[in-house]
Amino acid sequence: MSENERLKEIRKLLNFTQREFSDALDIKQGSYSDVERGKAGISAVLLKNLIRRFRINPLWLCEGEGEMFIDTSSGISISPNQINLSNKGKSSPKEADNELNTIQLEQIKHLEQQQENLENLKSIIDFLKKEE
Repeated sequence: MSENERLKEIRKLLNFTQREFSDALDIKQGSYSDVERGKAGISAVLLKNLIRRFRINPLWLCEGEGEMFIDTSSGISISPNQINLSNKGKSSPKEADNELNTIQLEQIKHLEQQQENLENLKSIIDFLKKEE
């Protein structure tokens, strides 16, 4: 199965028309249709929106490997009550807020690095496809 066929499979599984799906992905319906029909490749913007909005596994989409959706149970989200303060019970609310902000900044950096890695992976896959 090709990536355009997998893209169509995602859309149908989510019960979207091409128009609805393209709107959700912030691309023109005609452009989306071209991708689904194999007349155009999946752009970095489309891939990013698929990952962000629908938690699509880029490896599954591009190569057919793994699961269709990214497992959200293994995410890195953390709630304020999950923070383990080193001086538990002795920290002020301000110190707890500072620690939470530090954790959130680390998570943002981690997510940005993951996004960059995904964009690099897409570029590599596109390059390899051109070499075939």
